[in-house]
Amino acid sequence: MNGILKKVFSVTLDNASANTKAMDKLKPVLREYLGADLFLHQRCACHIINLIVKEALVVVSPMLDAFRIAISFINSSKQRVVAYKSYCMASGIRPRKFGLDMEVRWNSTYLMLRHLLPHKETFHTFIESNYPRKRADPFLLTHEHWAMATKILEFLELFYDSKLLCLVCTILLPHLWFIMLLRLLYTCIGIKMMSILELLSNL
Repeated sequence: MNGILKKVFSVTLDNASANTKAMDKLKPVLREYLGADLFLHQRCACHIINLIVKEALVVVSPMLDAFRIAISFINSSKQRVVAYKSYCMASGIRPRKFGLDMEVRWNSTYLMLRHLLPHKETFHTFIESNYPRKRADPFLLTHEHWAMATKILEFLELFYDSKLLCLVCTILLPHLWFIMLLRLLYTCIGIKMMSILELLSNL
């Protein structure tokens, strides 16, 4: 046991309450060796990023339902898949198949938008021409949908890149972490200020 204790500087765990209780019992043991326990229990950065993005997606995810419906409309029919492929080739665009995101994986929402947005023109025109609607009904996808999707993609991209940094780093890189945290803080503050300004403008 002593051999293990002398090799421990900090322990990284997610935010589960059981882990916190376990560390409360472990701290007195390790404090004798380390002299302090200020940095002993480190919260998992990836887990914190997941919590932040999942909370944000609760609000914005319903706004992306039109894209999910459009993707499902094409993928649910082999004839429409072939028709979309032919339309892309006739437009000089390399065709690709788009996948739906999954509720339990926020990065799949990011990847769905990242793959879809470069094909905005062909995808939008094909859906506008082929998706069934009544004469008085609005189109499934509008320019407002695409503008909103672009903003959501920019938001998710920052957290996606941050999570990749967490996953690929096998050693501590404080300067990269500091830059990443500043970017996240700047983004979150900017979003909060925009929400406040929008609220004030509606008064």
